Amino acid sequence: MSHSWNESLEKMHTKILQLGMVLDIFLPVVIFFLAIYLRDRFVSIKSPMDLNMIFYVLLALSAAEAITIFILKTKSWRPYIKRKFQENPQLTIEKGLFGFGTIIYGLCFSPTIYGLVYYILGGTWEHFALFVAMTFILFQLFKPKMEELEKLNKEFNTSD
Repeated sequence: MSHSWNESLEKMHTKILQLGMVLDIFLPVVIFFLAIYLRDRFVSIKSPMDLNMIFYVLLALSAAEAITIFILKTKSWRPYIKRKFQENPQLTIEKGLFGFGTIIYGLCFSPTIYGLVYYILGGTWEHFALFVAMTFILFQLFKPKMEELEKLNKEFNTSD
């Protein structure tokens, strides 16, 4: 039984990582290159406003997202999954983890959206690339690790 659960845990970990790679690696790269291609082709008007303040506000917002993800991941993910599991006993731990992983990856993706907004307003592609790189870093920092899943498994087994 333990062997089959470890295989299930590894499959779940792989699925969660694949979702993260699509949301936080592939999608930001596609958005980055599409935005550069489309803006250079279709928008020839330079923005009359000073974007430095907007850049710093969006950078601070991205830092706040990182803090939010850290708090969610360290304080909220175990109680969230346990609560969902108690509300709906048919819900599997895998679905709960997959849902929570989606939330975390969505928050990791937000700097790319901020960079896109900045770039569309007339910002530089270098600053846009910085926001995309922040998405990559947040993904690397906050992706679920196998050890965390094993620890959660032990908590569920002892609480039953």
